[in-house]
Formats: sequence, C-alpha cells, structure tokens
Amino acid sequence: MLRRRTTLFAACSIASAIGFNKPAPALPRGPAPLRVMDAGVLTTCASAAALPSLFVGTGTFLLQNEGDEEEDFETAAADDGEVDLYRDTALRYAGYANEVGEAFAPLVPAVVVPFSYAVAITYVVADTIDKTRKVLDGDKYEDDATTTCAVVEGVDALIWQLAASVALPGYTIHQLVAVAVALLGAADLTGSSPIIDALPTALGLATIPFIVKPLDELAEVGMDVTFRKVSGPYLESCEVKY
Repeated sequence: MLRRRTTLFAACSIASAIGFNKPAPALPRGPAPLRVMDAGVLTTCASAAALPSLFVGTGTFLLQNEGDEEEDFETAAADDGEVDLYRDTALRYAGYANEVGEAFAPLVPAVVVPFSYAVAITYVVADTIDKTRKVLDGDKYEDDATTTCAVVEGVDALIWQLAASVALPGYTIHQLVAVAVALLGAADLTGSSPIIDALPTALGLATIPFIVKPLDELAEVGMDVTFRKVSGPYLESCEVKY
C-alpha cells in the first residue's frame, strides 16, 4: 500500500514538473492593438485639425456677422471704378500658389512646395509695393506726412497679405493634407493605387475655395484689433481735409 502511494506521488510530481516546464499556449491576438493604433492616429489627426478648424470657424462666424456692411463696401468699391490689379483680377490667384503647392505635396518633389511659397510671397511683395506707390503718387494725405503714411499703408498691406494669402491658408491646407495622408496610412491604403494616393491632393484643392473668404475676414479683423488700432488714428490725422 505504501509502495503504491509512493509510486503515485512520484508520478504526480513528474507530471507536474513536465506541465510547469511546458510553455503556455499562445492566446489568439484580438483587435486590441488595432484599436490602440487607431486611437493614436485619430488623436493625432484631431490635434492637427484643431487649429485650422478654429481659424476657418472663426472666420466664418465673422463673415456671418458682417451682413449688410460688406455689401455696402462692395457697392462703394464698384462705384469707385478703379480696378485693383492685384486684388480684383486673375492675378489674385497667384496669392493662392502656396495652397496649391501644399495640396500637391504628397505627389510632387519636395522642392515644389517651397517654390509655390516663393510665388505667393512674390505676389505679396508686389501688392505691397503697389499700395505704397499709390499713396506716394496720390493726394490722400498731407504732403509732409505722405512718405510716412505710404510706409504705414505698405506695412498694413504686407502683414495682411502674409496672413490672408500665405500663412493662414497655407497652414490650413498643409494640416488637412497631412490628416488625409495619416488616415490613408493607418488604413494601409497608401500606395495601393494612384487614385487613392491622389485623394489628399484632391481634398486639399477642393477645400481652397471654401477657406479663402473666412481666412481673409479673420486676417482683416485681426489687423483691425492690432496694427490698425495704432496706425488708424495717425493716418486719419494726416488725411487732407476738403
């Protein structure tokens, strides 16, 4: 009896030892890693889109509050009869060159994007020179203040154009395209077909017409509450009184 118990105990010990030394069976991998990756991508995309959404949303809100005042301004400008070469003709689209460059960034060589910014900034500088020259050649201000006022209006045009034509829309399209590229990469669709690869570019180009006016208005109001708060009273004091 004792021998049987001893033998049984020995067998159980050996079996236990063998069982403990065997590796644990591999558990099937569930979708948890995918969910973690997706959450990370979505968080990154949301962060990238937050500031551009704030810019465009604020500009849209300001436009809605503009109402009849904007219509009156446009009517007055039309009655004036003067065509602004840099803002009232097709040349205005040169200011959007960097947005187009940002939209095409996933498809073209890296040098194309800086070149598109060079085109847009050249347009900005040309418009600044034009506005400065018009003040110097005009009779809006007193003779002894014309040069100073020309500089002030030129700086005003430069800052506004850099914000409205280059910085705000360029950053917005850059972030939008980056979000689209990140989502395609997360879905493992990048490189799957030329049409799929062109989707971020198509999205960026399609967005440009919808952001121009809101961002222009945002830049306008931004100038009104900053630079023009200081320069406006000075320019009004130097205007020729008829």
